[in-house]
Amino acid sequence: MKKTTASMPQGLAGANAAYCQRLAQLAQESQQRWIELGQRLAGDSTSQYLATLAPLTPAGNWQEIAPALGELTRKRWQCQLDASQAITHAALTEQAALAAGLGEAMSEWFKRATDVGAGADASPLTQMWSTMSNQMAAACSAMRDASQPGAHHDS
Repeated sequence: MKKTTASMPQGLAGANAAYCQRLAQLAQESQQRWIELGQRLAGDSTSQYLATLAPLTPAGNWQEIAPALGELTRKRWQCQLDASQAITHAALTEQAALAAGLGEAMSEWFKRATDVGAGADASPLTQMWSTMSNQMAAACSAMRDASQPGAHHDS
C-alpha cells in the first residue's frame, strides 16, 4: 500500500518559517544582552580590585595591607550584591521581552497560518493568546519595576 503525504499549505510553511526566525532573533538579542551584562559585571569587579590594591606599595608592610584586604573584601561583597540585583533585574527584563516577543510572533503566526490577515485578530484563539501574552508581559514588567533599587515595597 502506497502512503501519500500531504504537503503543507504555503501559508502555513511561511508562517512556521517566520515564527522560527522571530524566535531565533529573540534568542540572539537576549544572548547579546546577557553577554554585555556579564562583561560589565566582570569589568566592574576587576576595576574594584585594581582601585583598592593600586595605592599599596610593593614593599608595603602588613599594617598597610591588612586594611586594604578588609576594604577589598567589603567592596567584593558589595559588588556581589550589586551583581545579584543586576542579574535579577536582567532576568525579569528578559522575561518581559521574551513574553512580548513570543506573543507578537504567535499572533503573526496565526495571521499567516490562517491566511486571513487582519481577520485573524478577531479569532478567539488569537484573542486568547494576545490576552495571555499581554498579561505575562505586564506581570514581568511589574516584577522588574519592583526589583529596581529604591522601589517601594508594601508589606
